[in-house]
Amino acid sequence: MNGEASQLVVPIPSGPIPAEWTAASPFAGRDVCEAAGWEVMEGGPRPVFDEDRWDLIGVKGYSRSVRAHVKVLDFAGIVDPAFRLTAKEFVFALLVPMDKHVVALPDADRTAFKPASAHNSTVQLVRWLNFLSSQGITSLGQVMQEHCDVYKEVRSQRKRAGEGPIRPGTMVTILFPVKGLAFYSSLFTTEAYAPGFEPWPGRSVVEVAGVSSYAGNGTPTVPEEVFQPTIAAALYLVETLGQLVAEEYDKLFVDPRARVLPRRLHAQDLEAILALIQQHVADGSPLPMLEPNGVSKRIALGWSPDDPLLQVHLDALISQITIYGGYPHRFLDKIRPALEDAVSKVGVAGVHGRDAALVPRYDAADSAVPWTLPVTRTQVRELAYVVQAACRVLVAAVAGMRASELDELTAESPMPPTTVSGGTQRFKLASKLVKGQAMGGVREEWVVLEPAWRAVQLSARLNRAEGEEAVFPMSPMGFLHGRLRGWVNGPAGQRLGLAAIPPGPVNGRMLRQTLAQILAYRPGGLLAAKIHLKHVSVVTTEGYAHRPGGSQAALLADVRKAEADHHLELTRQAFADYQAGLLPAGPGSRELIKEFAHIDAALKEHEPGTASVLDNERRLEVMLRQQSKALHVQAANYCWFRDPHKALCLKLAGKPDADAPLAGLCDSARCPQATHHPCHLPVWKSQADNNKVFLANPRFPKAEKTRLLPELERAQRVVDEIIAAGAAPGGT
Repeated sequence: MNGEASQLVVPIPSGPIPAEWTAASPFAGRDVCEAAGWEVMEGGPRPVFDEDRWDLIGVKGYSRSVRAHVKVLDFAGIVDPAFRLTAKEFVFALLVPMDKHVVALPDADRTAFKPASAHNSTVQLVRWLNFLSSQGITSLGQVMQEHCDVYKEVRSQRKRAGEGPIRPGTMVTILFPVKGLAFYSSLFTTEAYAPGFEPWPGRSVVEVAGVSSYAGNGTPTVPEEVFQPTIAAALYLVETLGQLVAEEYDKLFVDPRARVLPRRLHAQDLEAILALIQQHVADGSPLPMLEPNGVSKRIALGWSPDDPLLQVHLDALISQITIYGGYPHRFLDKIRPALEDAVSKVGVAGVHGRDAALVPRYDAADSAVPWTLPVTRTQVRELAYVVQAACRVLVAAVAGMRASELDELTAESPMPPTTVSGGTQRFKLASKLVKGQAMGGVREEWVVLEPAWRAVQLSARLNRAEGEEAVFPMSPMGFLHGRLRGWVNGPAGQRLGLAAIPPGPVNGRMLRQTLAQILAYRPGGLLAAKIHLKHVSVVTTEGYAHRPGGSQAALLADVRKAEADHHLELTRQAFADYQAGLLPAGPGSRELIKEFAHIDAALKEHEPGTASVLDNERRLEVMLRQQSKALHVQAANYCWFRDPHKALCLKLAGKPDADAPLAGLCDSARCPQATHHPCHLPVWKSQADNNKVFLANPRFPKAEKTRLLPELERAQRVVDEIIAAGAAPGGT
C-alpha cells in the first residue's frame, strides 16, 4: 500500500453489478421510498434498490434548505462493482433500521437516516471505497487499520480554498462509513471487512475524529473587527436605504409602454430626436448609459472601445420620443455629431436614481448625501441583491436562526406585532425548525428585534415573494457576506461613510456563535450603533425559550455556557491580580479579598509529592468556578451577588428576595457586593474627566454644575481607590 498517498484518485468504474449478485441481496427489487416510508409526489421517480442511482427528487416534505443535488444518492462512481453493491446495502440499511434484516444486527444504527444524511454518507462512502481501490485493495477483507489511518490523514489534510483545516465535526461525517461498515458485515452479499475487524476498535467515530465532549461549541466567532462593520453596514442598508432601494427596484417591473405595439422609426422622427439631444445639453442632463453587457455586445460587433458613443443607451434615449421596435442604422450616422457633442458636454449616466433622496452619512449624521448616484437597471438589481444579503446577515446575527430556519422564512413569516406589559411591542417571525426534526420540519415562532422583523419584510418585497414563497436568496451566507463586503468596501459604501469590512470568513454558524458570546461577554453594551445588547438578550432569550429543547434552547445553552466560561476567566484574572498585588477596590473588596485569601491558603496547604495531592491548576479552577457563579458583570464594576438581602439595587427596588441584581439601579460606589478592578479604571477615569470638562465650561448651567459635582466627586473617589488598591501590598 502506498503510505505516502496525498490525494484521492478517482478511477473509472469498471462495469455494472452482475445481476446474480443483486438478486442475492436481501434488498433486491425493493422500492427505496416505500421501504423508507417516504411519500412521493404523483408522477415522481421511484428508484429501486437494484439501480445505481437513486433519484429522490419526488419525495414530499423536503425543507427549503435541502438542495437539489442532495436529493440524489449516486453509487455509480464506485469503481469496484462488488464494493458498489456493499455500499448500496449499507445506505439502504441506514434508511430502514427497523427492517427485519437490519434490526437483527446488534450494533446497527437505530435512527432512520433522512435523504440529506443519506446523501452525505453516500458521498463519503464513494470516496472511501474508491480510495481503497486506488491503493490496490480488491476485497474489503484485505482492509487493515493502516489503510484507515492513512485515509484519515489524507482527508484531514484536504481543505477548501480560503478555509482552514477540516473541522472535527466534518471528520465525523467523513469517517462514519469507514467504521460503520464493520457493524453491517453480516448483511453484505459480496464484500465485507474481515470477521472481527473494526477500524479504531474501542473508540467511537466521534473520538477518532477528535471531537471533545468537553470542548462545547467549537465553532469560531466572527472577529470583532469584521463583525462590527458588518452589522453596522447591514443595519444601515436595511434601516436607511432599504425602502429607497425597494422603490427604485419596483420601477424595473413597471413599464407604461408595455402594452403599446412598437413601430419602426421614420424620417420625421429625426428632428424630434435631435431636439431631445439638445434638451439634454440645455438641462445639463447626462445621456442614458448602456448596460455593461450591452457595451460588450457592441465591442463584439465591431465597435471601437474608444468610440465616444459606446456607452450611450440609444434605445433608452429614443424611447423618450417614440415607441419603436428597432432603429435603422442610418439614423446613428445622422445623429452621431449631436450625440458626440452632448457626451462631451453632459456625459452619460444611469437612468435610475437621478433625483435620489438625501440620507445621512453613516459616519456623520449631520451630513446628508444622495442615497445613490445615477445607476443602470443592472446596477439597481445588483443593489437590491446586496440589500437582500444585508437582510439575511442582520437576521442571522441578531436572531441566531440557523440557515435551515432562515430558508424557511416566507412572505407570511412576519407576524403582526403584539403589545406586552409596559406598552412595548414584541415582533415575531414564523418559520420552521428543521434540524433534529422529522422531514419537512415543524412550525415554530421566533421573537426578534424590530430591525430583524423589518428586514424579513424588506427582503420579501425585494424578492417579490408572496404567500409561502421564500424571502431570502438560496445562497450560502459566506457568498452573501462577500457581496455585502464588496459593496461596502467599494465606491458606493465609502461614499455613504460606511466603515470598510476587513477580509475574513463569515458563515451562519459563526454569526450564531458570535451572538451567543456577545450576549455572554458584553451585557449592557452595543451590538452595533443602534442595538442595545440588553434588549437583544431579553428578546432573544424569550424567543429561544418558546419551545423547550428546540433550536431556541440550543442557542440559549450556548449563551449560558459562554457566559459561565467568561465569568470564570474574569474571576481567574481577578485572582491573578490579587496574587500580583493589584487588589480590588470598592465596598465589596474586603469580602472578595477574604475569599481569595482562603483560596490561596487552600492551595498552599497541599504540598507536592503526597499521594492525595490534586493538581493545583485543577483545584484552583474548581474553587474559582464556585466563586464565578456569583459574578454579574457590569459596565464599570463586578457584582458578586451572594446575598440578595445585601444588594443595594434590590433594596432600592423593594425586591429583597430577587434572584438576580437589577443592573439599572446599580450604584457600585455604595453596594457592599460591588468591587472595582484595574480593568474598570478607564471607565471611571473617563467619567471623571468628562465631568471636569463640563464643570470647567463657563456656559454650562449652574444647576447642572450643582448636579454634576457629586458625580465627579464619586467618580474621582473610585478612581483614587482603584489606583491606591493597586499600589497597596498584595496578597502574595
